[in-house]
Amino acid sequence: MSKTDELLKDISDKLDLLTRLVAADVVKPAKAEQDKIEFLSSLGFRPVEIAKFLNKSPDNINVQLNLIRKKNGTAAKATKTTQNSNAKSEENTKGAATLPKAKGG
Repeated sequence: MSKTDELLKDISDKLDLLTRLVAADVVKPAKAEQDKIEFLSSLGFRPVEIAKFLNKSPDNINVQLNLIRKKNGTAAKATKTTQNSNAKSEENTKGAATLPKAKGG
C-alpha cells in the first residue's frame, strides 16, 4: 500500500468517525430506536450507514424502516378517512339546517 493510499484510508476512517459522532449527537434526544432510524433516514442516510451509526445489522434497519413506512402510511390513511368523514358530517349538518320544518300536527 502506498503512502497516499494509507493517508486516504486514514482520512476516510476519521471522516467516518466524525460522521458517527455527529449522527449520535443528532439522534441523542430521541428515546425510541425507530425514531432515531426514521430521523437518520429522513436526513438521507442509507440503511447500511444507519446500521453502522446505531451498531445494528443492515437487515434490522431495513425491517425497522419498512415498519415505519407501514405505520406512517396507515396513519396517513386514517387521517384522510377522518377528514373525509368530518366533511360528510358537515355536509349532512348543513343539509339538515336548510330543510323546511314540518307543520304541527
